[in-house]
Amino acid sequence: MSEHHYRHLQTRVERGVLILTPSPYRLEGDELAQQLVEETGAAVTDAKADKVVVNLEHVEFMTSANFRPFLALRKRLRASGGRLVLCNLSGPVLNAFQVTRLVSSAGSSSDFFESQPDVEAAVACLAGA
Repeated sequence: MSEHHYRHLQTRVERGVLILTPSPYRLEGDELAQQLVEETGAAVTDAKADKVVVNLEHVEFMTSANFRPFLALRKRLRASGGRLVLCNLSGPVLNAFQVTRLVSSAGSSSDFFESQPDVEAAVACLAGA
């Protein structure tokens, strides 16, 4: 993968899995949500990825508008047979995903989003698939 730089996103590939790490610690507002939709889409296209981890280690807060980039990315990947796993969800971020029933505290395979505790577990989950 050639080196691409994004304003709000760090990217790397590990074991054939694209890892996307949003850099803002607060994901809020429609403008940022739209920029993340565009950047995550471009990163997946640039990497020709079908297995993606979204590492939320820097994110301490997010508004409902900022679910949109992850929902759009999940839809895109599933349409092409790919998978998306979220990881490193902090307490408030995990709570936001749980309240909206996008992930459960049990980490069920029937959750809307798959989640893992950290990047290593998320990559292992996808690399073995």
